[in-house]
Amino acid sequence: MNKLLMYLMSFMLLFTFSCDGNDPVSPGDDDSDDPILVGCEGATMYDWDTVEFETSLDGGADTWIAFSLEELTYFTVVINQAGFQVSVYNGCDGENGLDPPLFQFETIGNGVDIGIVPAGDYWVKILNTRPNRLDFTFRIELSEILYGCMDDDALNYDETANVDDNSCEYNDCNTDWYSANYGDMLLDCDGNCAPVSWVGDGWCDDGSYAIFPSEEAYNNYYDCIDGGGNDCNQYIVPINLWCEDLNWDEGDCEVIPGECTDGLIEDCNDICAPESWLGDGYCDDGSYSYNGNAIYFNCDEFNNDEGDCDVMGRTTQERPYPNNRIKID
Repeated sequence: MNKLLMYLMSFMLLFTFSCDGNDPVSPGDDDSDDPILVGCEGATMYDWDTVEFETSLDGGADTWIAFSLEELTYFTVVINQAGFQVSVYNGCDGENGLDPPLFQFETIGNGVDIGIVPAGDYWVKILNTRPNRLDFTFRIELSEILYGCMDDDALNYDETANVDDNSCEYNDCNTDWYSANYGDMLLDCDGNCAPVSWVGDGWCDDGSYAIFPSEEAYNNYYDCIDGGGNDCNQYIVPINLWCEDLNWDEGDCEVIPGECTDGLIEDCNDICAPESWLGDGYCDDGSYSYNGNAIYFNCDEFNNDEGDCDVMGRTTQERPYPNNRIKID
């Protein structure tokens, strides 16, 4: 390795370096800015903390650079152009990198976190996978290693962390309160405790409904409501099951709100129901179901089921929800 580095350093003396964004060129060239397309052993060795240059590559062509790290480092590779394949090696075998590469990825015009790598020498191959010549800027950013919880669903999520240290803490869903009032629980799309029974139960839980996280929250919420408070929702926890991990609430949320099929309209609780049920002589106050869902038209929006519920003396707009749901207004 020492002989190789001495060779590389001596090879470097044949080049003129510029920190103004130009790619290094060899004396005696025809004043072209084209990169010198040589293999791994001819890679230009950089020894400063941040590597950056601008250049271009013909379609199917590649170029190499190399750099040394003196200590454990977190680094990111940035190429501002899509269509390149970047391979990082920790060894050089003739014109090729020492297989297999430590990292290999296709660029999409932004930075890719390589992560933590130990001290040592590294070689980077940049291959233009497109058929046409492309200009690009290449940059390596070295960052301080910041350990912390990187799961944004966790209670102690650290947005500044770039290395997960397995310290994430989550909500405790195994409390007596949850067990007695909601049964088995799971973590929803936002990391909150949610009832297992709510998944795929016919109600789209996209944050429109909430639960009480404790008995204290339950008492505070209704004290707030009775007192005419303005911020009573602080005592309830919205439940969001509308994400890919939970199969979009097992299909409950596949239909976009406000887009019922022909002949159906959203009832007082945003559930699709037959429009013909309005004013048909039956009070739809949850007494009747459609597709397994209790239907409510007894609210101001539908003139109390177009008067059907007035005739029967059912003028309340209270909307009972299953499984201790709290509607978030």
